[in-house]
Amino acid sequence: MKHKILIYSVLIASTLITQQSHAQFFKKIQQKIQDKVDKKVDDVINGNTGVNAKTSSTGSSQTGNSEIKLPNIEEVYSFTPASSVFFADNFSGDAAGRMAKHWKTSGTGSVTTISGVPGKWLALSPRTTYRLESLLAMPGNFTIEFDLITRSTAAKDIGAMQFGFARDNSNREYISDAYNSNAITASQLHFWNGEVNNSSSDTKISSPLSFPLNNYANGLIHVAIAVEGENMRVYINKSKVVDTGMFKKGTIKYFYLSAPFDYSSDAMVYFGNLVMAKAI
Repeated sequence: MKHKILIYSVLIASTLITQQSHAQFFKKIQQKIQDKVDKKVDDVINGNTGVNAKTSSTGSSQTGNSEIKLPNIEEVYSFTPASSVFFADNFSGDAAGRMAKHWKTSGTGSVTTISGVPGKWLALSPRTTYRLESLLAMPGNFTIEFDLITRSTAAKDIGAMQFGFARDNSNREYISDAYNSNAITASQLHFWNGEVNNSSSDTKISSPLSFPLNNYANGLIHVAIAVEGENMRVYINKSKVVDTGMFKKGTIKYFYLSAPFDYSSDAMVYFGNLVMAKAI
């Protein structure tokens, strides 16, 4: 009788342990499922659907529901912002409808907001070049980053625009290329035919490159520039579009941004989130 009771006790204990193990096992599975569900909900709330808003893991820029294939995506994005920021401007302290207070132009411009986009932006008036009010030239080694937002019915409604460096900080003329108005370099964005052309009057470089700008009717373009002595690298949405000598040794340089030469059908380009930093 005692042996029977002992056997029954062992069987009951074994059953209870098994049930507890199964319960813990299923509880872990349930928790993992719940964690995944919670993450999906958080992603939806935060607007993160698993693809970066600017560039996916395959190097594709997202604009609405269309996928834009970008050229020259590096295996490792080599751009690194310099460590010492010496100027930054997101126009947060500027009054809407007025020209940005730290900038001067060859024409006009106004700070505004964009529906569905956070922050303030500088609306770029056609045939106008923008420069900093400061007379300080760029340091020897530095980086610049900024954003452009396009709004148009079709990208071809946006005329060619450019940014780069000039030998002085005069705002008397519109800079349209690297060979006029005392300019040194020009990185031109041709929206109508999908091309970026980097040129230099110092080193006689002219480097046209196919780039899907004809798909950017309504999108965000992030520009990153790294200057190291005579060499300049330019990235558009992490795609490198130039990496070569663009300056003579010791060249003094000032940053400029030239708006599109013209717009059609109420198109517009906005500029913002500028950060300039020097290497120390």
